[in-house]
Amino acid sequence: MTGPLSGVKVVALEQAVAMPFCSFILAEMGADVVRIERPGRGDVVRGWDGVVRGLSSGFVAFNAGKRDIAVDLRQEEGREVVRDLAAGCDVFLENFSPGVAARLGLADADLRPRNPALVYCSLSGYGQDGPYRDVKAYDLLIQGEAGILLSNGYPDAPAKVGLPITDLVGGSTAALAVLAALYERERTHEGAYLDIALLDSVATWLAYFPHHFWHQGTEPPRTGMHHQYLCPYGPYLARDEVYVNLVVASDDDWGNLCAAVLERPDLAGEERFATVQARRDHREDLEKLVADLIAREPSDVWLARLASAGLPHGRVRTVGDVLSHPQLLARRMFVEAGSPVGTLPVVRFAAAAEGRARRLPGLGEDTDAVLGELGYGPDRIGSLRDRRIVA
Repeated sequence: MTGPLSGVKVVALEQAVAMPFCSFILAEMGADVVRIERPGRGDVVRGWDGVVRGLSSGFVAFNAGKRDIAVDLRQEEGREVVRDLAAGCDVFLENFSPGVAARLGLADADLRPRNPALVYCSLSGYGQDGPYRDVKAYDLLIQGEAGILLSNGYPDAPAKVGLPITDLVGGSTAALAVLAALYERERTHEGAYLDIALLDSVATWLAYFPHHFWHQGTEPPRTGMHHQYLCPYGPYLARDEVYVNLVVASDDDWGNLCAAVLERPDLAGEERFATVQARRDHREDLEKLVADLIAREPSDVWLARLASAGLPHGRVRTVGDVLSHPQLLARRMFVEAGSPVGTLPVVRFAAAAEGRARRLPGLGEDTDAVLGELGYGPDRIGSLRDRRIVA
């Protein structure tokens, strides 16, 4: 393993998306991540689809660079295997429902006596306390609870953010918390317990929305592909049926757009469009005006004018387009990982080195090697396997 976290050992009792994304970040930064799965079935995400030569797209997306062992946590000897792993690791991750780790004897209080310097991170939907502690949580549900659904979409139709955003935000928050705890441990030589919740994590991402409510009593308007408070700001359909994406973030930019791009300098002088607030107050008129103007010429004309004017702009791409994006290719964001079905393309973590070796583990692929590192001999491993405690 290479990278800034080289030498850091992570044990992950993880499933689905949120915690696997956290440990993926740590693995991409060089940590030795050992994920623990159920014998036979493995992580639930392995069964979501089979589009990657029989492997699940969800599993492939977030598990490159990890090692994998299969342990039956229903059996005490299986739980003891996990305790042995935790005794020698730096970080222990779990995203069970609150209380499950304690019932298994794998909570922070159970593991810390053997490893006082352990950084233990729990990641759940609502956290380990509070009135929603035991409420089941999925990305869609957290998007609703966090106000995302009703602030996204069009005026007559709310919409879910297409990506599992709350899982990704929660996983990123957990990874950041782990890194901070490891840094603090360098000074204090003490471990830490981290209680991370998806709802808490995504609440921070509401950004300026709460301030409009606190100070004006207003909810964010649903504006489709446009900005809630800046206008014009968003994609507009050109004559060739291709979207042109543009941003007007200031009054100066508005004047520049009118004169150099739309070729309507008179618009900059109109009182109803003169300021950010005025443009917001007259959004409906302004959006229609800009949309009608953009529809008169093909996209290449607008993109060239926007570039010449030095205004922020871009294309609106499909996922397929993104995978051949010249900038992402130049930045080598798409790399290869070995797997049980051969070499596969994956998207690396942006801060990770593209040249590091990556492999997507098969279920229980590393059981013998990892247990061997714990000092388990071949006879003991064979006995555990014969009794289906490990696989």
